[in-house]
Amino acid sequence: MQKISLMTIILLSALGGSTSWGQKNDSVKVLTTHGIAFSQKKVDTPIPNQIHILRIDLSLGKAKPRVALGPDPDGDGPAEVALTDPRKLAADKSVLAFVNTNPWDSFPNAEGKKNRNWFAGQPVDIHGLAGTNGNLRSKMDPSSASVWFDEEGLVHLGHGQQDKPKEATSGFQLILSESKILVSEGGARHPRTAIGTDKEGKTLWLVVVDGRQPGYSEGMNLHELSEVMKQLGCWRATNMDGGGSSVMGALNKNGEMQIINRPSDRFLGFVRIRPLPMVLTIVKSNSPK
Repeated sequence: MQKISLMTIILLSALGGSTSWGQKNDSVKVLTTHGIAFSQKKVDTPIPNQIHILRIDLSLGKAKPRVALGPDPDGDGPAEVALTDPRKLAADKSVLAFVNTNPWDSFPNAEGKKNRNWFAGQPVDIHGLAGTNGNLRSKMDPSSASVWFDEEGLVHLGHGQQDKPKEATSGFQLILSESKILVSEGGARHPRTAIGTDKEGKTLWLVVVDGRQPGYSEGMNLHELSEVMKQLGCWRATNMDGGGSSVMGALNKNGEMQIINRPSDRFLGFVRIRPLPMVLTIVKSNSPK
């Protein structure tokens, strides 16, 4: 595994002695800032996987969540957002880290076909709740699981929302509630992204599992992902968009934003960062809107 030095890194001691995580990874440099901790975990059973974990202590008041959306390409038209490189979405100097969130889909052409090759600038429809600074770009979908933050910056997960969420995203479904796993065993393994919280909504976990890379990281099913979130200490957790969309970024020791997982999309054998409709960023708490 490559060594990664990040301004946002601290090894989560809670993971260190757990044999259920498989092989312990001691190659991560330990640095801290703004109440954000980063750890990287390698597991070998039942298959190889690389897990990337950001833990944010919201109660310290040093960092806060902010949703960053791509531009609206047609105003009052059907498209809610144009796909944008996530590094561009997270380019503001206040951003400390980010992770992908909502699923989305393209619009059919005259023949009724949808282009799912995903390109920057592509107009798409966001699935589920999405908004920032109290302004919603996409409304709640009853079939999805919302992740929203109130005026105090506390995180809420569930099927529903408060009247006026400050920041809002959505995933596919809750996979953990009251520390109980909600999904059955088995199922397809893919790259995964999950968001979790403690009972009080004061601690936020952002997790990305790499996948579709035999021998390095092959992905998880939802039950395996829920076990990861439970072992981290989550009270509730939601499965967000995954596959080639799963991406996590954070500042390195030079204060530069870098991708810290290994996304699964490829172009001519090289890693391709998929354009996204939005990301959940973690920003400095004194950052203006």
